[in-house]
Amino acid sequence: MEKKKAEKVYKEALKEGKTALMTREDPDSSDILTLNLGNFPAGTRAKVTLCLVMELRVETDGAISFVLPTVLNPRYTPADHPRRQDWDWRREDRGVYVTQPYSMEVKAQVCGSHQISRIVSHTDPLNVTLTDDAMSAQVSQDGGFSCDHDWSMLVYYRSAYRPHLLRETGERSATGIMKDDLLMLNLFPEVPTNTYSSRNEIIFVIDRSESMHGQKIESARATLLLFLKSLPLGCLFNVVSFGSSFSVLFKKGSRVYSETTLREACQLQAAMKADMGGTEILAPLKDIYDKPPTPGYSRQILLITDGEVSNVDQVRKLVGRHAHETRLFSVGIGHGASTALVCGAARAGRGRSEMVVQQGPLQQKVMGLVTSMVQENIQEVTVACEVEPACRVTLVPKVPPVIFGGQHLILYARVPPATQVKKITVRGQLGASPILNTMEGKHLTVVHDEAKSIHRLAARSQILQWQLDEEEGVAEDMVALSVASGVVCCHTALVGVDQESGKPVPESPCQDPRESDLGYRSRSYSQQQHVLSSSVDVPCSSLQTRSFFSSNQQRPRRCRG
Repeated sequence: MEKKKAEKVYKEALKEGKTALMTREDPDSSDILTLNLGNFPAGTRAKVTLCLVMELRVETDGAISFVLPTVLNPRYTPADHPRRQDWDWRREDRGVYVTQPYSMEVKAQVCGSHQISRIVSHTDPLNVTLTDDAMSAQVSQDGGFSCDHDWSMLVYYRSAYRPHLLRETGERSATGIMKDDLLMLNLFPEVPTNTYSSRNEIIFVIDRSESMHGQKIESARATLLLFLKSLPLGCLFNVVSFGSSFSVLFKKGSRVYSETTLREACQLQAAMKADMGGTEILAPLKDIYDKPPTPGYSRQILLITDGEVSNVDQVRKLVGRHAHETRLFSVGIGHGASTALVCGAARAGRGRSEMVVQQGPLQQKVMGLVTSMVQENIQEVTVACEVEPACRVTLVPKVPPVIFGGQHLILYARVPPATQVKKITVRGQLGASPILNTMEGKHLTVVHDEAKSIHRLAARSQILQWQLDEEEGVAEDMVALSVASGVVCCHTALVGVDQESGKPVPESPCQDPRESDLGYRSRSYSQQQHVLSSSVDVPCSSLQTRSFFSSNQQRPRRCRG
């Protein structure tokens, strides 16, 4: 439902004394969801089921990574940020009352079209039971869960990096995107090694705010050192540190990568501390963008941060406006890192992102990013779909994503139901070298999924592209697609009302209806595509997150949520 209409329905339900629930994206950061449960009777219990569908990241060793966000760190709000006043969780001073410590139990069913080799977790012990054909597995948590990290697991398939093509049937009684069939093409395109260039200007932007203290700054220093040691000869580089202010290593501009300049950078790296105050990320980025790129060099920004800021939308728009001349890559540090900032900024900057935690394979991720950074831009990308009978096939979104050699590429396309896919061809130009990847229709797998997961992923991908384009009048299109697909976006909300409950609540000039509800904020994993829907399961990892709220007349412990 359109957000303002949903708010009206929710407020009216509270005035009538009915129990109501509303879920929305945070207006500044799409990886935070706010759930309001109003007029919750004392002594009762509510079960809230959140179903998510997301594209799963393919790690550098071929593992499929699933992350269930369980850490929500405070977000820094810059002094000049136009702080949102409508339903602002930061204004709440009561916290959330709970009667017992937070706990979580995880059970998952992993299923797909490839045989599973093993399932592991770097953070939590798991019990894993594979079926005889290894096509699916049951996973449960072995022991208790400590809430100081994100819950995650890695699924290894026997055929890693295998391209595949899925066709999900549509809902014939629906309209628009949900009616047509949806194609999902997964590729790992290769590019010639001679297309990697040393004529790059690489500017490292390092978060040294106070939120980076402890293990985070240690991880950031280790990450920076690996990057510095991996740069190609002949490139230009510089290092920018930021917090409440920012400082630049080479104040007259980027310098040639050499033994001398590397030594200076390593001296700075070794002395780095999280001692620069707040997270004012816009200032150093604006300073970089205000200067033209060095002639003859492709400029790349490498942002290393925990992303604990509230002005994600401002950062994403700034990066997007300069993506034509400067690509941005990013590394998210630590559990609870803002995927809306880390992944969203990289998407806007036509780059790539990685998330780094203490237990992860840091060197492989760094080398993968370096390879992507020195790869020349692939130009003139086209996608052609050959079908019978001949008809219109629509790419979703219409602009293909950026292609990086060896990295997971996902494409969506709408096709009419009564068609046969013969072949899909992806072409591009990398310098003087043509890029060609094809997938024959005979390798297509038809999926009949009641949840329409692929349809909703395609819808979210389109919504994210519209947000980046910033075109006028696109909000109506976003609302229409969001409502049709059941995918929440920044202009819509999920709302539910218990029609059998409640008595009218007297009007009070001192009490806004929203102040009587129970607020719950949860971080979602946005990555490149994130969906929250009322009826969607996770492809490759069907997992439900259940949150229980209890209302009690006795005064329980007070916790900040």
